[in-house]
Amino acid sequence: MNLKSNSILLLLLMAMVIAVKADHLLVFAASSTTDAINELATAFKAEGGESIRFNFASSGTLARQIEAGAPADVFVSANAKWMDWLEGRELIEQSSRFNLASNTLVMIAPKGSLATFDANVQGRIATGDLKSVPAGLYAAEALRSLGWMQRLRPNLVMASNVRTALLYVERGEVAAGIVYATDAKASAKVSVIGTFPEESHSPIVYPAASCSANSGTGPFLSFLKSNTAKQILTKYGFK
Repeated sequence: MNLKSNSILLLLLMAMVIAVKADHLLVFAASSTTDAINELATAFKAEGGESIRFNFASSGTLARQIEAGAPADVFVSANAKWMDWLEGRELIEQSSRFNLASNTLVMIAPKGSLATFDANVQGRIATGDLKSVPAGLYAAEALRSLGWMQRLRPNLVMASNVRTALLYVERGEVAAGIVYATDAKASAKVSVIGTFPEESHSPIVYPAASCSANSGTGPFLSFLKSNTAKQILTKYGFK
């Protein structure tokens, strides 16, 4: 393909992106918010808001995509770290940032399992990557705080996001998992066998912010602060 053809293709792709963004807001959101954010978008649309398109993944993956130029309008992270990371690179609108919700860290096992909530879990334990996925970062803090890390570290299975860790437990591929209470609530195939003390890890907060100067993000971010949004988030187990 020659230079002229390449230039034409690039212009067409840019036009397609602009056309999509003119009709939709593109929300990049942490995997653990999937069910809640989908319902929030439906409720926002019902109140006359714009249609929402989504990109769900781990917060670290999403943040790096935004840094690479992905056309996100709104970012919802599962921890403050990745929002701070983008803010430090001036890739979010600082004035739009607020904490949308909070969560609880739990250990789960397949329904009917006899696994116990202690350092003697037999078998593999799924959680998010300990260095990049928020659930994994919280899990690492909690295990170290409780003095369980040295014993359990060889058994940890690190997933690309917390919903994948949940899936491993649902399938019975691992003996247990460390996920959020909201993930456990979303599945009929797992049971919570223990809740990590709040003081064992950093506060689990979900900051949200606009990633662009797109004036269309304002109404959606305002909606996320509404009583309707709070009721939906509570329904899915967020605090």
